[in-house]
Amino acid sequence: MIAQRLIEDARAAGLSIEVEGADLIVEADCEMPPDLIAELRRHKAELIAVLVPPSRASTPADPDELDERAALIEFGANVPRRWAEGYVALCSMAPPSGFSPERWQRIVDAVGSFLDRWASEAITCGWSDLDVFGCDRDRPDARFDCMGLLLLLDRGDVIGIDESGADLVIGGKPQRYRRHPLPASAISLWELARRSTA
Repeated sequence: MIAQRLIEDARAAGLSIEVEGADLIVEADCEMPPDLIAELRRHKAELIAVLVPPSRASTPADPDELDERAALIEFGANVPRRWAEGYVALCSMAPPSGFSPERWQRIVDAVGSFLDRWASEAITCGWSDLDVFGCDRDRPDARFDCMGLLLLLDRGDVIGIDESGADLVIGGKPQRYRRHPLPASAISLWELARRSTA
């Protein structure tokens, strides 16, 4: 998990990280490594999600705690509230049917990175919830015609986004994801979380 690795790297470099409101507070007694600080900024939403976890004692997670985490991500990463709430749901849900825990974690990490870096640009370009978070309600792992951008990022990165699609690097090779109307069976990834707790 990227956020956990960054926290460990920060601690190894003598930095302390805390969440205060919607901000990450990074303090150090020595000079802060600029590359590490840039990575912490880039993965702010993921770090907030890890540093402000829902209570382990409450099962399921307390709605007030989940709401607080979503608010921190919404304002910290400047993303729409439904995307922040969706990300919080993805972070706290078990892998859906057809996804290995490793693949699901890569997708959750990719969602956090996307929210930090590309969400505001996607919104400006008119991307919808389904364009970004779409999946099939019954076969989210296999129905590529229902997949939004994020399900394709378990082994890739977004390097550009515009009204018609996104430029990706997957396995070191550039590729293009083209926005397209999704079938009626498509739902947002976070709806899988709602279905798994129902």
